[in-house]
Amino acid sequence: MAIEERASVCTFDCPDTCSLTVSVDEGRIVKVRGSDAAPYTAGVICNKVARDMADFVHGPRRLLYPLRRIGPKGSEQFERISWDSALDEIHERVSDIIARSGPESVMPLNYAGPHGFLAGDSMSSRFFNRLGATKLYRRALCGGVRSEAWAGTYGAVPGCPPEFAEHAKLNVVWGNNATVSNLHLVRCIRKAKRAGGKPVVVDPLRTKIAEQADLHLQLLPGTDTLLAWSVAAELERLGSLDDAFIAANVLGAEEFMALARQWPGARAAAACGLEESQILTFTRWLAEAEPLVLAPGNGLERGRNGGSGIRAAIALSALLGKLGREGRMRRCHVVVAGRRT
Repeated sequence: MAIEERASVCTFDCPDTCSLTVSVDEGRIVKVRGSDAAPYTAGVICNKVARDMADFVHGPRRLLYPLRRIGPKGSEQFERISWDSALDEIHERVSDIIARSGPESVMPLNYAGPHGFLAGDSMSSRFFNRLGATKLYRRALCGGVRSEAWAGTYGAVPGCPPEFAEHAKLNVVWGNNATVSNLHLVRCIRKAKRAGGKPVVVDPLRTKIAEQADLHLQLLPGTDTLLAWSVAAELERLGSLDDAFIAANVLGAEEFMALARQWPGARAAAACGLEESQILTFTRWLAEAEPLVLAPGNGLERGRNGGSGIRAAIALSALLGKLGREGRMRRCHVVVAGRRT
């Protein structure tokens, strides 16, 4: 039988959502490569999909049939049962629990992982909602803090498309291991660099994208808020804040700056484990860059003050007035400190 070429889409839940061309021989995957169906993919995919997808689908340890445990937990003793038997047993046990304790005693534990956007919240959510099961707040497992930090600062206003990075004079990759989990953003950043733009990476880890950056701010973990405050204070000292934009669109700017002024470059450098010159260079580049793209990742939220770090970092664009087309954002308010009024 001739090898078939099938159009597909990546099942993983990273932001790129790549379009794929999958080569299939007698029902088995033999090759996976990127396609041009999605312009952002442009034929390029990550190694873990190109190299490992066949093993992921056809691996010897993949569950293909219902199994009932017949030994102690951890003993890996299972017996194969039919689908009818498995469904009947699940129905019987769940019904018994609901009869004794109500439907809220059932809580589905699942997350995005290999589901992708299409399957992540479709039929399973409808089923458990109809059942009346307890709803798990799953967003906090990954990206939830970042999403709440963005919404608390900018409301419903979306961020810029990643393609904008290609045209930026300064790309700031903050807490984002982009080479691993944001592959096509890196391609855009490299194009921008070839055109004369600068990439800056803020990350405690020396990631691959950090090795390629013009400036790597390798700050101590958990000090992102202090760095952002320091940059805001130094921007004010340079006279680079957009006072007109702030007056028209920003709520809480003075409260934010009152905190920021306590962290001039020298003090913040000592607390963040950086050189003062690095903070001053970063500040100057932010002030001069037009356009500017800031790409925060989920890395910032992996700490007790992660939400504050994200809010402080993304507030810099508002204080500079570099939001939206032609450096401005209209028809909304930015809240950089406190709550929306």
